[in-house]
Amino acid sequence: MVLGGNMPSGKTIISKAEEIFSSSCLAAMIVIISVQVFRRYVLQNSLDWSEELARYFFIWSVYIGCSFATQEDRHLEVTILRHIKNEKFVKPVTAVAYFFTILFCGCVAVWGTQMVIFLFNTGQKTQALEISMFWIFIAIPLGMGLMGLRTCERLWLLLTDKRHPANGHKEEV
Repeated sequence: MVLGGNMPSGKTIISKAEEIFSSSCLAAMIVIISVQVFRRYVLQNSLDWSEELARYFFIWSVYIGCSFATQEDRHLEVTILRHIKNEKFVKPVTAVAYFFTILFCGCVAVWGTQMVIFLFNTGQKTQALEISMFWIFIAIPLGMGLMGLRTCERLWLLLTDKRHPANGHKEEV
């Protein structure tokens, strides 16, 4: 709890959870791969499950990290259309780009959910760890759904002139 009665917002809590979760997955992946390399090349005795688990940590890190990167304005962008035309085209071009990002995230979230339901119903398991594939692939609709929501927020801020389209920073209101 924060002193003075100021509770952090739900958005702040989710952002922090995404950051911690994504970073933890990357750290776990690095540790697992390092142990595997040591065991394989020094002890001449490798683990069967380490590469698979590291891959799944990477998947979760990427998809949850996508949402966090959107929040922090860290995604790569092709900005040539914003720079070729004059200033009056910057906001509409950015809005269209956000719209297509939302559309993409929505499609991937829907298709990912369908895939996760299929995996849940068929009971498919991973080869080495023998855990349900459902737990691995649920990262896709979750991450893309969160990224879509973050992009909706960015579009709203852009359309209400609370965010400048050229640099992405919030304007002082």
